[in-house]
Amino acid sequence: MNRREILKMSAMLLGTTMSASLSQALMAGVKPGTIPNVSLTADQSKAISILAEMIIPTTDTPGAIAAGVPEFIETIVTEWYKDDERKIFLDGIDGLNAIAKSAEGVPYFKASESLRVTSLTEQEKIASEYVSGGSGGHPLAGGGDDPHTPFFSKLKELVVTGYYTSEIGCKQEQIYKPMPGRYDGDLNYADFGRRFVS
Repeated sequence: MNRREILKMSAMLLGTTMSASLSQALMAGVKPGTIPNVSLTADQSKAISILAEMIIPTTDTPGAIAAGVPEFIETIVTEWYKDDERKIFLDGIDGLNAIAKSAEGVPYFKASESLRVTSLTEQEKIASEYVSGGSGGHPLAGGGDDPHTPFFSKLKELVVTGYYTSEIGCKQEQIYKPMPGRYDGDLNYADFGRRFVS
């Protein structure tokens, strides 16, 4: 089974949505930690790092920064996103920077934790109220997607996908056993506490 088939099957089984641009990048082999060819501004890059770690923080397992998620996001945004997707994403980052500069006189990454959380929560609310105009169906299964999803939807998709396609996300945050060796139909989830990947 090749990488493309695995991604298709995983997306359909989990019922997840993924933008066509991100799907294409993953099928081409882009991995977390890949350094993008085109740079964003320093404030944009540092905001992306802060945002990634806010969504998947370091706990008893490494967080998004350790997994290389910020570089992954920059690579997807600069090299794989279409112009309208890139504009929505970068406008979202710039909007957060503008809010922080207006309220506290600093860029987003230097803002107080309460301001960062409040402004990101507002972006999540905007995303939750968005009604998709996509053509339906999952992009990996040949369907369309909606490139106009709000900033927060794009951010969360990139962070989660980047993290769980990284070695850290797959092998340290989840329990990874390439060959469990037996079938156990009555596995007690509480014994593991994390998703089991094989």
